[in-house]
Amino acid sequence: MTQPQDFLRRPACLLASALALASTPAACLAAADDAVWLPVRDQNPFALAAGLPLLPQPAPPPGDVGVEVMLAEANSQLKSFRRDPPMEVVFGAETRETRLVLTYALDADWTARASLGDEWIGVGFLDKPIQHFHDLIGAPQGYRGGRLGERPPVVRVVENGSVLYALDRPGQALAPLLLGLAREWAVSDSMRYGLSLDAKLATGSTRRLSDDGAYGVSLAAFGEFTVFDDVVLGARAGYLHSRGNDLLPGHARTSSEFFDVSARAPLFGRWSWVLQYDVHSALYAEVPQFLGYAGVFTIGVARKLASHAELMFGVSEDVPIAHTQDVSFVAALRF
Repeated sequence: MTQPQDFLRRPACLLASALALASTPAACLAAADDAVWLPVRDQNPFALAAGLPLLPQPAPPPGDVGVEVMLAEANSQLKSFRRDPPMEVVFGAETRETRLVLTYALDADWTARASLGDEWIGVGFLDKPIQHFHDLIGAPQGYRGGRLGERPPVVRVVENGSVLYALDRPGQALAPLLLGLAREWAVSDSMRYGLSLDAKLATGSTRRLSDDGAYGVSLAAFGEFTVFDDVVLGARAGYLHSRGNDLLPGHARTSSEFFDVSARAPLFGRWSWVLQYDVHSALYAEVPQFLGYAGVFTIGVARKLASHAELMFGVSEDVPIAHTQDVSFVAALRF
């Protein structure tokens, strides 16, 4: 049986295959000016605290600044266990990430990016709608409907009877500062690829679970290409290295891999549909699944507002189930 870690060792091979496919005549078709990616992030607060890098964005004209404002809302109520040695994660809360992203085109090939966000944990409005949605699709309610045993918000990590982390009241704090530099190459009108170098600075709060206190750097390769006239595909694979985790220092890993794929095509009028899957390996070792590797599947739409502005919406579900947030919603305005 293929393990998730085995799959995550293959991103570079998958990306190389995708780029090879893009170089064939069937893929060398009209390029799309719209962004391929929805600004999806794993809304598990332990993942947000790690500062995984943002997805690629379309570069503004040289010398200009691109602006993106995003808001993501997520809700989960679950318990996750590890038997030997005993460890338990209890999570019942709604989280909200608000983030501003500024992208500056140094020239036609190089872009720099900076992003600062805010994270909130508390009790929100999504609990009942998610219960109804789970009923509609026949999914289990898990610990919803009072079965968590405690009233949200509650976040607790306990190992061998010792509390490693606990949060029991609403809070708000700055998120990690994310900085990046990217270099792109245009192979044809329908294909481009690039490399990005990103850094994460600990500007948040470990007490409020908005930051893990570590600094991190990541390197990623990405590619975007067009097939079947108007379907735009994207792939990204990367590696994150971090040190100085103060959140769960005894279990923190210093490295993690991430991989993303996306497909986008016109829907009607100025609307487009987007399907996206984002996965990363475990940020912590020997922990319950909630703190392990995670995958997020997103269905979204985007609407062109003007020649250089776009509004995007998406709804995400954790796949596999219970490894991240139950359901999260993202909205973004990019111009």
